[in-house]
Amino acid sequence: MLTLRVDPARLVRSRFALSRLAELSCALEVLTHPDRAPYAAGWVAVRRPRADSAAYPLVHALVEHESWYVPDFVVPLPADYEPTLDDELAAVAATPPDVVAEQLALAFRIGDPPAAALERSRSATDPRAPLPPVVTDALNRGTVAAQAAAELRRAWDAVLADSWPALRRIHDEDVRHRTAQAGRSGFGEILDGLHPALHWDGTSLTMAAAFELTSADAPGVVLTPSVFLPRPALWAGTPGSVMLGYPARGRGQVWAAPSVLGTPVLGERRAALLTDLEVPRSTSELAARHRLSPATVSYHLNRLRAAGLVTSRQAGHSVLYVPTERATALLAAISG
Repeated sequence: MLTLRVDPARLVRSRFALSRLAELSCALEVLTHPDRAPYAAGWVAVRRPRADSAAYPLVHALVEHESWYVPDFVVPLPADYEPTLDDELAAVAATPPDVVAEQLALAFRIGDPPAAALERSRSATDPRAPLPPVVTDALNRGTVAAQAAAELRRAWDAVLADSWPALRRIHDEDVRHRTAQAGRSGFGEILDGLHPALHWDGTSLTMAAAFELTSADAPGVVLTPSVFLPRPALWAGTPGSVMLGYPARGRGQVWAAPSVLGTPVLGERRAALLTDLEVPRSTSELAARHRLSPATVSYHLNRLRAAGLVTSRQAGHSVLYVPTERATALLAAISG
């Protein structure tokens, strides 16, 4: 059983954050175990030939082994809502050697794990994997953290860099939805809604797991959405700090091909564009997905806006288009 102590005082200090390295860690696991995210099968098929683990052997050993525990230092807790990749990698490289050693002992068979690790996490059977030679070499040289940071950048470039804008949009929309929900019903209500496996009783957040883990008195929980996670996951930072990853809303849409829905009212092309706005998208993204020129997409979006079927909002340097309630009702009537 995983138990996080989240009473009302800690709940008000909890927050959302986006983590590139958390999503990268999850993506690497999905490349090894594609059945965990069947909706990403197309992405896996394209990415696997490009994701040469020989370019990041230490990271591969740390993240993709069969043990239930992945050393937490490869996913540092974000200091703010969306730290840069450079900031996250700097935090990895700065991990103290004793923290690295403790986490490696917990993940791999390096004698007996330190007492602190045993207190934090125990299993009925030894879940640790054999220590890979690449980890042994880096450990002997005292370069595990620095080497991991360098390899994480290479893994990022090969696996996730070009997908990040689309993934980030799913993350941001998930957070937007949940913060709006928190504004209506309170932050506590959204904890139960993160995933069916999670339950908040007012003092603790629990989830059934194959291991025992009870957090210390945390100042608050960092919540991060993921398009790859099939179920919640936990990363521990400095003592008492934890980050809880959960499956993002709409994650199946990020790689979904545009659907085509023709109607006399909309026409096939505008219906396809409108249907594809289940996830808010920019003109350039729609143009790429539908193989149209940006000017053509802009023309159709203007027509849809004039008909009261789409609205737009600014998101950084992009303008995102979203369907109106009228459009949602119209599409539901057509498809039903």
